Amino acid sequence: MLKDDPIISCMEQTGYPPWHRDGDTPICPVCGAECTMVYKDKCNDIVGCDECLTPTDAADEEECFPRWDE
Repeated sequence: MLKDDPIISCMEQTGYPPWHRDGDTPICPVCGAECTMVYKDKCNDIVGCDECLTPTDAADEEECFPRWDE
């Protein structure tokens, strides 16, 4: 039988990955990074954090202008 990865074993025992001390530091459920801010969508689901999302001006993104493709 294969042994579990040490990260999995730690999470099974404590509920947190080994780099997460005592559950006092917030961890992004999307990317796993320590974070200070998380972002939610309109359904109240967390979609990322200040570590894994990059704010961008909508005026600079072609995807925000669907009529440009016509």
